Amino acid sequence: MSRPRRPEGLTSRLASRRGVDALLRTPLASVIAWPWFDRVALWSLTRWFLPTSRAWAAATVADGSLDRFLAEVPLSSLPAAARPLTELGLRRIAKLVRLNEAALAAWDDDFFGQGDVEPVMLAEIERARRGAAQALMMGRAAVANLPIIGRVPRAKFAIPGRAEVEARFGALADRLAEAYRLDGPAPAIERSRAIVWPDRLEYWLRFPTPHRPMGDIAWARVVEPIDAGDAPSLVFGHGLGVELEMLERAGDEDATLVAEGVRVVRLEAPWHNRRRKPGTYGGEPFVATQPLGALDLFAAEVREFAVLIDWCRAQGSRRVALGGTSLGALASQLAASHARTWPASMRPDALLLLTTSNDVAGLAFSSSLARGIGIDSALAAAGWTVDDIDRWRPLLDPSATAPLSPEDIVILLGQVDDVTPFSRGLAMADAWKVPPENLFLRPQGHFSAAVGLARDPAPLHRLAARLKAG
Repeated sequence: MSRPRRPEGLTSRLASRRGVDALLRTPLASVIAWPWFDRVALWSLTRWFLPTSRAWAAATVADGSLDRFLAEVPLSSLPAAARPLTELGLRRIAKLVRLNEAALAAWDDDFFGQGDVEPVMLAEIERARRGAAQALMMGRAAVANLPIIGRVPRAKFAIPGRAEVEARFGALADRLAEAYRLDGPAPAIERSRAIVWPDRLEYWLRFPTPHRPMGDIAWARVVEPIDAGDAPSLVFGHGLGVELEMLERAGDEDATLVAEGVRVVRLEAPWHNRRRKPGTYGGEPFVATQPLGALDLFAAEVREFAVLIDWCRAQGSRRVALGGTSLGALASQLAASHARTWPASMRPDALLLLTTSNDVAGLAFSSSLARGIGIDSALAAAGWTVDDIDRWRPLLDPSATAPLSPEDIVILLGQVDDVTPFSRGLAMADAWKVPPENLFLRPQGHFSAAVGLARDPAPLHRLAARLKAG
């Protein structure tokens, strides 16, 4: 069967999208990938982006109403002079919400529906979806002045009481062997139609999350070599607030591994992308409801990883790696630590951990990002102490010893990372006896290490070599 041709004009857009990735391999990236970038990024994130995101999230459910918006932010007051501009911004965001919903519904019908769709059109349909999603994300600009003229919170905190968390997770903390058990058969997975690129296929998977309290649909994007056959796979989790599925030109971040012959399956974490809860920004419930938010997110994502590993094996992958960046790395190491209780088809063969820590429970108080957001202060105001958080370490921290053969664990750490503090990541690598050739230490921070990976993807090449060697 002949390969579908690409729509006219798509070549230039594809080149532009790949241009972002190419830019990160130029000397410019060597300037960005230094600790100064982390300081600027952390300041911008906590002082401007998150307050703007809180205002934007409130606007997405206000339907243009200023009163609803002010109640949802929450914002105690708004200067009279700022009201006309704010109302204009709210109407703009309400329009973008409707356009995004329409584009997503059309995309869903074309990629998962029963009707006939010309394969050559799928790339254009995906471009339209991403364009509408990015326009909505960029709608933050319509309320970007509010953090300057008024006090906008960085998150809409709703810290639970200790009794509520105990009622939900206390029994599991006392019976750790059952904490991440998978009950019943794996959920059925729907697979979308595929976009055929010259060198790869791109398609999506969806299935009900196995963590019933989450109660939503898990999504994953798959990028694999043409005629993947029994190619090894990597199931990958992204960082907190990272929503590449909502961006039109996010860079071809999977190109390195696909070129090595590896299938990449990127799970959308709970409360992100298509899974974002109305009235929140991506990942906000994780931030705003600690420690329950962390327990719920990991309870869902860890089990979803298992489902996707099983799916990869059903496609023919003899070797399947699990990995992630930051939040995705924390979830991956937790999944690997508990996988011994799962069926063999759901257990990972290798791990890729990019900027991680063995002190997951303590991050609410020790992470510079958590402090910048105000998680530590919110917890303290609600009566939580460090000792209280320690109660949940069994459900959050990875195993003390390597859950897999150390030769199959690849770790990248930034030596000045204070978001997932370097010392704790290094302590885990040492305890797990990760060999030197699998441990990549770079003079970077949390954010610059991610940029540096695009310029020097040696950890990805090492993982691909381990997947092929087994």
